[in-house]
Amino acid sequence: MAETENAPQKKPMNVKLIVIVVAVLAAAAIIAVGVFYYFVSPSTSATNKTQAVRTPGVLFEIGDFTTNLADPGGKRFLKAKVTMELNEEKKDEKKLAELKEQLPIIRDRILNILSSKTVEDLQTNEGRDKVKKEILIALNKQFGADRFRNVYFSDIVYQ
Repeated sequence: MAETENAPQKKPMNVKLIVIVVAVLAAAAIIAVGVFYYFVSPSTSATNKTQAVRTPGVLFEIGDFTTNLADPGGKRFLKAKVTMELNEEKKDEKKLAELKEQLPIIRDRILNILSSKTVEDLQTNEGRDKVKKEILIALNKQFGADRFRNVYFSDIVYQ
């Protein structure tokens, strides 16, 4: 008889265990679905970014630069062709004429930055990107925060 009295007590314990296991599995499934949708499904911000594709700005060629680099010994030089992307989508001849008048100032700023660099600064893509960013910040600081959008090196040779 002692065995039959213990048997009913085990059943409620098994039922409680089953309920807990089912609840944990259901919670895990809900979390897994949430994580899946968060990481796999396209978000609305990514969709908006692809829909709002930026049109290229007007390109303004600054010209060729040949300068000594800041390497020890002063025997290294850089030759680069620089083009600026303006923060305008349509060509405005009046604004381009203003920029042409200011070209000596623009070239001076770029030349000062380029001549302060070493070959190590220019060897990697990351290094060249830093130099481009430095040029962009300096020119936007000089001519207005939204004047230039990007800097391009169409030719770059260092020796």
